[in-house]
Amino acid sequence: MPEAAPPRGRPAVQEGSPTRRLLGGTWYFRLDDANAGLAGRYMAQTSLAGWRPITLPFDWNARERTSNRSSVGWFRRELDAPRAPKGTRWVVRFEGAGHFSTVYLNGRRIATHAGNYLPFEAELPELRRGRNRLVVRISSLRSSNDLSHWRKASFNGFGNGGWWNFGGIHREVSIRPVRGVDIERVQAVPRLACPACAARVQVHLGLHNPTPRKVRSQITLRVAGRRIRLAPRYLAAGQRRELVTRFTIRKPKRWDIRRGNLYGLLAEARVPGEGKRARPLTARYRTSFGVRDLRKRADGTVLINGAARRLRGVSVHEDDPLVGSAWRAPQRASFLRRVDDLGANVVRAHYPLDPALLEALDRRGVAVWDAAPVYQVQNDRWALPAVRRNAVAVNREMVRRDRGHPSVIAWSIANELPDPVTPQQASFMRGAAAAVRRLDSTRLVAIDRVARVGAAEDSNPVLRTFDALGVNEYFGWYRGAFPPIPETTSADLGPYLDTLHRQQPRAALFVTEFGAEANRDGPVEEKGTFAFQERFMREHLQAIDTRPFVNGAMVWNVRDFRVIPNWAGGNPIPDPPYNHKGLLDLAGKPKPAYDEVKRIFTSR
Repeated sequence: MPEAAPPRGRPAVQEGSPTRRLLGGTWYFRLDDANAGLAGRYMAQTSLAGWRPITLPFDWNARERTSNRSSVGWFRRELDAPRAPKGTRWVVRFEGAGHFSTVYLNGRRIATHAGNYLPFEAELPELRRGRNRLVVRISSLRSSNDLSHWRKASFNGFGNGGWWNFGGIHREVSIRPVRGVDIERVQAVPRLACPACAARVQVHLGLHNPTPRKVRSQITLRVAGRRIRLAPRYLAAGQRRELVTRFTIRKPKRWDIRRGNLYGLLAEARVPGEGKRARPLTARYRTSFGVRDLRKRADGTVLINGAARRLRGVSVHEDDPLVGSAWRAPQRASFLRRVDDLGANVVRAHYPLDPALLEALDRRGVAVWDAAPVYQVQNDRWALPAVRRNAVAVNREMVRRDRGHPSVIAWSIANELPDPVTPQQASFMRGAAAAVRRLDSTRLVAIDRVARVGAAEDSNPVLRTFDALGVNEYFGWYRGAFPPIPETTSADLGPYLDTLHRQQPRAALFVTEFGAEANRDGPVEEKGTFAFQERFMREHLQAIDTRPFVNGAMVWNVRDFRVIPNWAGGNPIPDPPYNHKGLLDLAGKPKPAYDEVKRIFTSR
């Protein structure tokens, strides 16, 4: 029987309760390709036969290159409960796992969650003194109704998509004690009447009373040298409640591009202890926020603190050749060094980033185009109400997690949905945009679309639903037009952007993807060569730079990554499963296009 160990260490994610502890140390893992673990009662096993030791985060297919394995994996942690006063409750938090997660404590199921990139928590109602067994069943088995990996795969059904179907616990796991009430989240969202005005800061506090009695909670905020005491709030037994309060900062220091000015915020919730002489019980939650004014003019120009910014940056997939999507501090640090070296000031992915990475971008003053993992869902799926509901729900989860981060400038509700836009697809667009705005109206609400010369849908009135349009353009790499329009070249980009601006004159336009694969030497005219990629980047950035109505541009991608086992992607000499559009190769070495992009990014 393995030795049980208590949680130790501080999480990399800074936001949260000061009493959190990292649930690291030795975990145990076993792969379950046959999906036999439920019948075999893996959640209750005491022996280590068939299990192997690992540390988190961990993807079981991190180094695969052939099968894009959709499967089931089991994770197990022998946990010695920390010493704590009587009546202490415990909550475990997963920052990212999946795709489908089922959590067991001492053989009993206590929580389920769907989605790789957003957090979930589970109360540990039977955590006892001494040995406990925490088990997590992770399934990366997808279906035709999945929001990103709905294509059929050769191994276990579905699971192919626009990036590798990693399975595992991708991000850190922490545990915290709860006595009295629990502060589950705190987010501060500043609003300014004008760029130079005072900041009216709206604070969202998520409270939970896990006790069997009604409690009176006294909330205090500590921020900018001030102590703000709120009127007492009552919570019924078991109640969850979101409180919203506001305070003003008269002369705030501004968060801005490459100026990551942040304020610290400590929230405290105090309730009476149980018993006549018991001391009050206090829950605490630390977070940070930045004050910046973001608005869009009628001509589509985006202003940050009253000024138009030249946003140039990169997109990223959390894909490392050794650890997959289970990035740790070295992978995050390597990515941030490249962002700094390139002179990039905006970052994008196909899903919400690791919160530790998002916090680092806050501190650097780097903007984030935050995107829900809703990717290329086909129109027959949009006809299903459950698919539309799930896609709106994942957008809500994204906003609820990230609205306290000043780096986030846009909520992108979906990426590369098909043409034509059906009534059901339009229903999702409107519903998701409305749901996002109800939670946060201080950012741009966006959608990212494939650019095609002559596309009728570019003038569709439903696109007026959005503050911003992301343009994924590959003119001169992919065909870039429906027949009978001829195949495009880089020269088509400028006229396309001019036309789109005329069709959607109020929309804030961003080029959210552009790139070309490069995996070899060769002539500049040959697709797939380093010379072709370098020229492609230069020509596209020149077209973008001469059009001030384009607010930003993000290279696809900062580094080569895995897609699907038979990926070709327009490269005459492909190297599946890799998409070689990265400015860095698989080993992290810069290609010639890296220096060209750096030169252009840093030229002003």
